[in-house]
Amino acid sequence: MTAKKPRLPGIHCPHCGERSIVRDSVQVTPIVRELRLTCDNIDCGHYFVAQLSVIRTVRPSARPNPDIHLPNGNWTAPPANDDAPPPANDERPPAAQDSTTRAAPLSG
Repeated sequence: MTAKKPRLPGIHCPHCGERSIVRDSVQVTPIVRELRLTCDNIDCGHYFVAQLSVIRTVRPSARPNPDIHLPNGNWTAPPANDDAPPPANDERPPAAQDSTTRAAPLSG
């Protein structure tokens, strides 16, 4: 029996949806790392940048850095970017028009 390889989190290409590969990374701050990725689909060839960041503490460090201030939370806390924007294609029915704004019928 072979050991299972740990599954690493991945980022898919935002254009074609195929797997992307991290080619390089740079530490921007103590809690932010910038990743440079390339799409694995040779027909797409998208090259892009993503950020990996620490957003909250689940269990405090035994050796805390006094310069780092993270909110406390847990694994099930909502994501940091949980503010959902309104949908771009709002499919609500149009507001009812009152009788003063109705268009006059076309005469032929």
